[in-house]
Amino acid sequence: MKAHIEIAISLKRPPRGGLHRVLREFCDAKPDWDFPQRESRDYRSHHGLDAGFVMTRDVNGLSAAAIAIANCDEKHPKSFRVPNIVPRECSCLNVDEYNAVGLAFVRDFREWLGSRGAVRTIGPERTLEDIIPGEKARHLFEAWLRTPTPLSHPADIDVLNRFICHHFRHPGKTRTYEIEPYLLHDRGWSPQDARSVAVRIATGLELLSADRRFR
Repeated sequence: MKAHIEIAISLKRPPRGGLHRVLREFCDAKPDWDFPQRESRDYRSHHGLDAGFVMTRDVNGLSAAAIAIANCDEKHPKSFRVPNIVPRECSCLNVDEYNAVGLAFVRDFREWLGSRGAVRTIGPERTLEDIIPGEKARHLFEAWLRTPTPLSHPADIDVLNRFICHHFRHPGKTRTYEIEPYLLHDRGWSPQDARSVAVRIATGLELLSADRRFR
């Protein structure tokens, strides 16, 4: 399943000057990228934690875009994520354009960063293992996919209910919001059927949460 790339950065020892110094030095070393100082200051001020931008230059066929980089957890000040890649000359980037910019940044930043930190990605191609990393949860979901009539027969629906109950007890890193597009794009399900599964999972989790509160 094709999806927007997710990028995480961890720094071993952030320098004095924080993320802005890191991004400035990166852009000084890599001429394909610019560090917009004013926009980065504004972003950091509005975000409340360390944050900044790097921007593409008009090279290599990349769309003009600004990559937002931010610390999203003050308990882990050395960790950063890319919450968005913002177009500069159009209203939006399609998935391919977004991922092309993200992958170019990952390649150049990882090369520049070297042993001073790490750059991790999820995607842009998602597998079921990315969506449901837990082995037991994935086994239950795959067992449901193999049932003869997964959307109609009560016994087959009960297999999906086992997955829902397991996820409620052990949510782990399962990305339930990506199950619908996975069924649609990778399994060839109709939009209506894929949506009905997403709704059933969400409703099941809500009912289990309500039941726990009333005990």
